[in-house]
Amino acid sequence: MSSINNISVNVLKDEQLTMEELGISRVPSSKQTKKPIELFFVWCAANIGILGVVYGAIIVSFGLSFFQSVLAAIVGVLSFSLVGMSSIAGKVGRTTTLTLSRSSFGKKGNIAPTAFCWINLMGWEAVNIITGTLTLVALFVALGFEETSVITALSLLLFGGLTVVVSILGQNTVLLLQKWITRTFGAMTLFVAIYLIATADWNSILALPSGSWITGFLPAVSIIAAGTGISWAIAGADYSRDQSPSSSSKHIFLTVVGGAALPLLLLILTGILLTAQIPDLGTNANPIAAIGQLLPSWMAIPYLAAAVAGIVTIAVLSLYSASLNLLTMGIKLNQRTAIAIDAVLVLSVAVYVLFISGDFLGPFISFLMICGVFLSAWVAIFLVDFMKTHRYVGYSEHDLYGETGCYTSTLVCWLIGALSGLMVTKTGFIDGPLAVGVFESSSLGLFVSFTIALVLHVLVRKTNIRVIYG
Repeated sequence: MSSINNISVNVLKDEQLTMEELGISRVPSSKQTKKPIELFFVWCAANIGILGVVYGAIIVSFGLSFFQSVLAAIVGVLSFSLVGMSSIAGKVGRTTTLTLSRSSFGKKGNIAPTAFCWINLMGWEAVNIITGTLTLVALFVALGFEETSVITALSLLLFGGLTVVVSILGQNTVLLLQKWITRTFGAMTLFVAIYLIATADWNSILALPSGSWITGFLPAVSIIAAGTGISWAIAGADYSRDQSPSSSSKHIFLTVVGGAALPLLLLILTGILLTAQIPDLGTNANPIAAIGQLLPSWMAIPYLAAAVAGIVTIAVLSLYSASLNLLTMGIKLNQRTAIAIDAVLVLSVAVYVLFISGDFLGPFISFLMICGVFLSAWVAIFLVDFMKTHRYVGYSEHDLYGETGCYTSTLVCWLIGALSGLMVTKTGFIDGPLAVGVFESSSLGLFVSFTIALVLHVLVRKTNIRVIYG
């Protein structure tokens, strides 16, 4: 009888908590009130940063024609289907993505992939802080200031501080800000895209020669997939766990994918068009500054100002999900403390890149490819378990919060898949010994990692079923 009373007290307590205070606990039924359209604005805001323009330039840098570049963008952005699926899992399980992952790896076994996902989000947070700082520097330059170390330091302080403050305001406030920022920066980006379409040298753009489908097209797709759908798949459920039970899976999927695809394709197209006027944009150490210098000042100033606000919302999403991952690993901190710790770490990385290394784009691409092979393997395992089991029977309390130990076979599938992808991936930072021939510059490691982890996990599941049921 006392245990029943304790459960009732805990449920009542959860009913009174905010989303931030809930941490990784299940969202109570009374708080499952959100509609799919709200996910549209979440994922639109998460992908509306100026980094999307840089993606367009990176695609063209692989020596692709205009048609190939646009196709690579579309195929790469379709990777957000993975986020759509993890968002559906969030509605079913009513908790965060990496907490749901415990059902696949066990509570202790899940610590390893969760730690890696936390590192990935920290890396992305650093990328967002750096991008936001460079954008703010470009805005100061457009206003007539000279680019100096002092201006860069001031921009880092302003942007970093703004990100931390907005993060502490809470999820509901962030969601409200996202709606307005999405509309503002989205309208500005559309205006810039129309301007570039009207002023572009279409003869030069359409005359771009076709590149290799293996060593040009596939690497471009891999970069976009690694930077969009694959990286964000680990956070899908974080923002869908409070969806109403009446929200259909189809609508959740379409609003998530549509919310991401709309700004991403527009921004990537803008980047592709910009390369006609800035041929080295995809290899420029500071592509943000190059974009700011190209646009006329009357357009650059409001566009860069809106871009800074857009990057803040992206940075906040990364910081929020990273703090949840700390809780999933069993590091018991209140969310504001977790956010503060994460902020100190990412600001340290930002200082190194901005003031010591000086190179942003090279490490960024290496980071995407290394993280991509580990995340691809995790996504494959997570989706197999969800599609085969949890979408039908849901997630039990024992699966998510019980002392389930480590499911060694699943962990081995993840590691073999990830290491197989790493072995055939050449990043410049870590070059796999098998990254030769067709793998030398194709970035096929993402697909290798995903495929091997998926096949191994399916086989392991079948073996386990035979053992259980004879």
